[in-house]
Amino acid sequence: MEVDPSIRIRVLPGVYPPSTDSYILIESLDVEGSEKVLDMGCGTGIISLHLAKKGCEVVAVDIDERAVENTILNAKLNNVAIKVFKSNLFDKIKEKFDIIVFNPPYLPTKGENISWDGGEGGIEILDRFLENAWKFLRKRGKIYIVASSLTNIDLLMEKYGDIYSFDPLKKTHIFFEDIVSYLITLRSNKSLYP
Repeated sequence: MEVDPSIRIRVLPGVYPPSTDSYILIESLDVEGSEKVLDMGCGTGIISLHLAKKGCEVVAVDIDERAVENTILNAKLNNVAIKVFKSNLFDKIKEKFDIIVFNPPYLPTKGENISWDGGEGGIEILDRFLENAWKFLRKRGKIYIVASSLTNIDLLMEKYGDIYSFDPLKKTHIFFEDIVSYLITLRSNKSLYP
């Protein structure tokens, strides 16, 4: 998907602003425009807005109330319909999706800002996400995430390799790290679908 320069974004205090990782994730998305999409950790709503403008049915959630407010504000500003509410990962999610998009906290830091603090190895949030994400995917569903070369993504690939396939899509170098987007799909396993 191309970045849409017509989308206007206001960033409220304390909300993660659209950054290189946000745009790499947007450019990595392959959507027809009819999909039902979950934007996990929506922040300002930049990814949700692109998906909604493309024609997708979008549900956007974030653990931070300020981010929820920011996404609602930007949806109104851009005149798009997005269902937005507060949820700690999948806590409040009750439906299945064709696509789940997540720009997670992925830096290996602890006790910093929840927008980028990924805990030990930068994978604590991603680990909790991947543990349950498959339950919320429709058959042949896709997950798009972004992570850093500082993130111990190999550990997650090893842990969840029997459930998911991880395919790197785009990579760019900034400062002291590479930012990489991944397409994650379910391995063929009928037991995932009752």
